[in-house]
Amino acid sequence: MITLVWRTDVHLADFPPQSRTDDWTETILGKVRQVGEIAREVRAEAVLDGGDFFHVRAPTRNTHRLVVQATEAHKSYPCPVYATIGNHDCKYGDYEFLGEQPLGVLFESEVFKRLYDEHEAVFSADSALFHIGTPRDLDLQIKKTTFTVRVVGIPYHGIVYDMGRLTSIRKGDEDYLVVVAHLLASPRGGAMFEGEDIVKYADLASLDPDLWAFGHWHKNQGVDEIAPGKYVVNIGSLSRGSIGLDDVSRTPSVAVLTFNPQGIDIEVRPLEVRSAEEVFDLEGRMRAEAREFSIEAFVDSIQETLAEKDGEDLPDIIRGLPGTPEPVKEAAILYWEQAR
Repeated sequence: MITLVWRTDVHLADFPPQSRTDDWTETILGKVRQVGEIAREVRAEAVLDGGDFFHVRAPTRNTHRLVVQATEAHKSYPCPVYATIGNHDCKYGDYEFLGEQPLGVLFESEVFKRLYDEHEAVFSADSALFHIGTPRDLDLQIKKTTFTVRVVGIPYHGIVYDMGRLTSIRKGDEDYLVVVAHLLASPRGGAMFEGEDIVKYADLASLDPDLWAFGHWHKNQGVDEIAPGKYVVNIGSLSRGSIGLDDVSRTPSVAVLTFNPQGIDIEVRPLEVRSAEEVFDLEGRMRAEAREFSIEAFVDSIQETLAEKDGEDLPDIIRGLPGTPEPVKEAAILYWEQAR
């Protein structure tokens, strides 16, 4: 039996996102330590990290202390960590700059092992098959076989994905082939509104890998069997940085991946986290939404008035808007003048 633990998108940083009210660094490090405890409990051969371990791309905005804290958090791990590279791990999202980055320090100091391009990982285990002989031959016959799991990493490499990186991965002598990728993926596929590709699960079903583990998309999309004995693990980020509905309601989790000669077992393990009310500025979010609503209502009011008073100057229309505070009118006229 070979057991691996999957985590992704840790987003460790010195400073918290605007929406968080807790000690972000310590919260994230606490989750990192939890992953190590789970790895010890399940006797994992390795932890697989799907990228974006660090959040801030600019290397000068990550302190030496942060790198030390990341190192300390992994000292108690019972097994190595194999990591691929996310878009937040390098400036410009380009891993040509890895040598300047905090993640590059973790690789060079061997806190992490590399899992991208030609850097792969292979795990093996012996399986004993017991055969009891016939009544004439009661000798216990033991046949030992070895099975292996090979893990390949695909780093983030831009918003237009090189699908050849996926389709060219072929199974060799290993029993199970696992791909760790920092790419957007979903059952429907398509493209994100910013123009970034989204891998469609159906396009993976006929390829050689037995299991795909995706990072990059923070949403928990669960575990899917895309073909008999073939799976996608897409359980989302280990952190909740945004105050969006998905992050507030989601419980960060890891996946325990167990491989044996009979198949693959996948167990999603939720981490212990504080409630959204304890770590998010929910009242601040409500105020922001109220402001957004007020702005939209103001713009709608101007549009309706313009439709009714064709031919009048916009500043005069704004000055005549009922129920609108004078400072708002003055700001709207100023923006209109600047736009001209």
